[in-house]
Amino acid sequence: MSTQATFKLRGTVNATIRPEIYGQFLSRRRWVADEALHNPGHPDAGDDGLRGAVVEAITELGAPVVRWPGGCTATSYEWERGVGPDRGRTVDWHFGYDVGNGFGTAEFVAYCRRIGAEPQINLTTGTGTLREALAWIEYCNGTGDSVWANLRRSHGYDEPFDVRYWQIGNEEWGAWEIGQVSAQDNAVRCREWAKAIKRLDPDLKVLAIGCFEPAQALDWNLALLREAWDHIDYLTLHTYWPFDPSAEGGDYARVLSGPHRTEDAIVAIQGLVDLVAREKPGTPKPELAFTEWNCADATRFEMSPKWRPGETRYRTVDALAVASFLNVLQRQAGSVTLANFAQSVNVVGALVVTDDEVIRETVYWPLRMQRHHSGSISLAGDTAAGTVPGETLERTPTELPALDISASTNPGGTTVWLSVVNRDRNQPVCLTLDLGRPLATTVVHLHQLHTDDPLARNTRTDPDRVTSHSDELKLDDDLTVELPPSSYTIIELTTTTPVVP
Repeated sequence: MSTQATFKLRGTVNATIRPEIYGQFLSRRRWVADEALHNPGHPDAGDDGLRGAVVEAITELGAPVVRWPGGCTATSYEWERGVGPDRGRTVDWHFGYDVGNGFGTAEFVAYCRRIGAEPQINLTTGTGTLREALAWIEYCNGTGDSVWANLRRSHGYDEPFDVRYWQIGNEEWGAWEIGQVSAQDNAVRCREWAKAIKRLDPDLKVLAIGCFEPAQALDWNLALLREAWDHIDYLTLHTYWPFDPSAEGGDYARVLSGPHRTEDAIVAIQGLVDLVAREKPGTPKPELAFTEWNCADATRFEMSPKWRPGETRYRTVDALAVASFLNVLQRQAGSVTLANFAQSVNVVGALVVTDDEVIRETVYWPLRMQRHHSGSISLAGDTAAGTVPGETLERTPTELPALDISASTNPGGTTVWLSVVNRDRNQPVCLTLDLGRPLATTVVHLHQLHTDDPLARNTRTDPDRVTSHSDELKLDDDLTVELPPSSYTIIELTTTTPVVP
């Protein structure tokens, strides 16, 4: 037995979808950049020290931008230790264990260019100074006869790296960070750092650390926007949706509610930006950037120096949550213009990388699907469907729409992609489509992620249990597609005339 739903295009555009929303985050910590990606002694490593199979898997995701070196580890990173010939191991002052410096600034930039991404560097705020930050920028981008540009040249890099994205700070509103500051102190620091960065090069993109925690978001973000408005390009946010795999039902409702709650918060924070814009007439608004986002197993924290990657953590339901947030990013493309999935490797990663294996987690597949099967224009539409159980942050029962849908098209407007998450754990949903014009052909392409068990995982013994597959489907006269329970489907259609003016 299936339930019924409809989706109707309005024929209007939400916004242009910036490719940067499909970015990645790569920290320098153990078994992420260090050892998992960069491991010169590994049999699969090339001359650059990067493991070929890891690079290949990440390249498939088509990330346009990659953030590094953190994260928490960025607030105490000594960038000078990761350039030149002397690369001894140093202690990561956040995690308290030693870490390699062989994957430094030049290696990170080269890695980004290899996978087709722009580098996004997170400046050191906890233990670092503005002088050190500006020296790092000059080392990367300097073209004149200066100390730092010449130091880069002495390391064998005559041409500048041309790093365009620079982030100030990481969660310094939190007590866990080295360098926790008040909202006002952070606002003043971001103003002064961003002002100095823009004097080096006004075309650089400056990202300032915002706050997404409900109790602190208003004071933190309001202070930052008022102080640094004229000098920053992005207000950055972080969000994770925790789950307890041992909870009843695998925390199914809780994890799927996360992206839904986050979309409401995006609208609220955009409202705050719009409010401050009234105080700053005639000046550009900072855009929103989610520089960390993902589901997270709340029972596991890989902070020990003895930790090594082993089994996977993500289930099919977690992949549905990731797909849902990708839909959110598309629908909110007028506000959110950059995002970094956290992370590429191992620690809340899209990949599990051991000494011998590279395993694609379930969450890898919606990242790949939407990157390769979406348009660059977000379309408005209306969904009529039932509801399924959800939960608030306090585990208060609530209701979620059974279907989560984002629609996009290409600049020509004749190819439409409908990205559809069926959150119903028990029932298939028959979705009837109304695009407002005839289809050029009733044969459509389906790209789908689905398993019979929403808690199924990819494992070391069965690494391909949960993967996406593509097929063709001939629609019936009423243009109905049946969506399996707990599934993610991208429906690719072609219309006779453009769906946008």
